[in-house]
Amino acid sequence: MTFPLNDPMASLEVDADRLWSRHMEMARIGAIADEGVCRLAMSKEDSQARELLATWCRDAGLEIHIDRSGNMFAVRPGTEPGRAVIASGSHLDTQPHGGRFDGVSGVLAALEVVETLNDGGVQTAAPIAVVNWTNEEGVRYAPGLLGSAWYAGLIDDERLAGVRAADGTLFVDEARERGWLGEHPGKFEMGAFVELHIEQGPVLEREGRQVGIVTSVQGLKWLDVDVTGMDAHAGTTPLDQRQDALLASARMLVALNEAGRRCGPAARVSVGRLRTATDGPSTIVGHASFVIDIRHPDVAMLASLSEECAAICRDIGTASDCAVRVDERISVPPVDFDTHCVDMLERGAIDRGYAYRRMTSGALHDAANVARVAPTAMLFVPCRDGISHNVNEYAAPEDLAAGANVLLNALYKLAI
Repeated sequence: MTFPLNDPMASLEVDADRLWSRHMEMARIGAIADEGVCRLAMSKEDSQARELLATWCRDAGLEIHIDRSGNMFAVRPGTEPGRAVIASGSHLDTQPHGGRFDGVSGVLAALEVVETLNDGGVQTAAPIAVVNWTNEEGVRYAPGLLGSAWYAGLIDDERLAGVRAADGTLFVDEARERGWLGEHPGKFEMGAFVELHIEQGPVLEREGRQVGIVTSVQGLKWLDVDVTGMDAHAGTTPLDQRQDALLASARMLVALNEAGRRCGPAARVSVGRLRTATDGPSTIVGHASFVIDIRHPDVAMLASLSEECAAICRDIGTASDCAVRVDERISVPPVDFDTHCVDMLERGAIDRGYAYRRMTSGALHDAANVARVAPTAMLFVPCRDGISHNVNEYAAPEDLAAGANVLLNALYKLAI
């Protein structure tokens, strides 16, 4: 290790066993088959997980604050109360068939850092906060990243008040009923925010690295595509006289994938949802719709690729004698993280002697929203086979501890 002289971090390490045991205890809330977890935002299970986190935080001497979007802030006082909070965390909600590490690892690592500082009797000038952002996954309530979007001013109070679940339940009503609709009059000013997360991809494991220092989050666009042909009989309509919306859509999907590949290894073009108006085995489909998910770390390339994808759909529609409508539903620009925060994480990995690499995040995270209003960075730890949003999601105890140790160094440096 390469710590400077008299650095208190030289003698401090997180408690890997405590960190792992809390992952396993939290995973019992909302447990499903095959070691999976289902804790949808503001469900009974999410509320139970929040209560458990709050208990651990209070036991560590932290003061709990809840804001108007349900975000939890557990604050460890600093010696200079006027300093802006140095914060870290992620989210406790999961996908319906989620795993034990997505989101929750960032929350528990932040708590572990605070407890390690407590155990070592180390004070910081700035307060340090453990954060649980509300509804990151966006399963029950749309949009995802809801709590961090409200915090960053991307969603105002009026829009927040209108957010509903698919069954019509208002988010604010359920949050209030569960006891997680706070009345904090403002938003906590952050001096910096750092989020630990599992990678959700295979790169770190493949390269044998314990830590990924995330420098940016790639941009995202969603295009809604509607393809209109004509319903017809499969047995009586000649192949050269059909207006087959499903066949046209299939051609588009292949061409879209090829366009993404031509754009280089940083590009992502995907279609994960294709719907048809009819579902009969003997019917030519007259209407189909799908969503194109386009991602790239460069804003100009993202725009260019989006335009190319829209043109591909229109051209194939014309050649297939189908009408095509393309509308942009979501546009999220790429986000570059704060260079000082990134450097603090990299310094932590070097001082601890961990194999690491700098990298871009392919997935959206709460940190991307927070970066709009505070200096922000992220770090990744490996997950087995790159699997996430899946009951087989797994992160090794030693990798979780390595990430938490890097986080310990960075938060300390930012808070002194």
